[in-house]
Amino acid sequence: MLTRVSLSFVAAWCLLFFSTTCFGLDFNPGQYEVTSVVEMPGMPAGAIPPQTIVECMTDEDPIPKKNMETQECEISNIKQTSTTVTWDMECTQEGQKMTSQGKMIYSGDTFDGTIVVNVSGMAMTTKISGKRLGKCQ
Repeated sequence: MLTRVSLSFVAAWCLLFFSTTCFGLDFNPGQYEVTSVVEMPGMPAGAIPPQTIVECMTDEDPIPKKNMETQECEISNIKQTSTTVTWDMECTQEGQKMTSQGKMIYSGDTFDGTIVVNVSGMAMTTKISGKRLGKCQ
């Protein structure tokens, strides 16, 4: 269940956060391969397989949105430069409260980020990377 909660959290984070703040970043629109990897203390590496999607990302909407689930989230302490965005977020999903701190770094045709999620006293780290494959199809 924590894996589903974590992946849903990441998806909601992208929807809620990036749709209002990513404009003006060092980002090239196009078809992207986006991979997320969840790590949890005490779990062997690779216990939760990486998830990869391919999606068209535009200047107006530079975020992956496949497999989105809705949840209630509040974002605070947003800071942005031309290449980096950091934030804090608190969400409620299925009666569980989650807090997180995140950082994404954009560089033209690629982006990398880390989100540390705290759920019920357990910390999970999600690493996200994306690379542009070409024009949207």
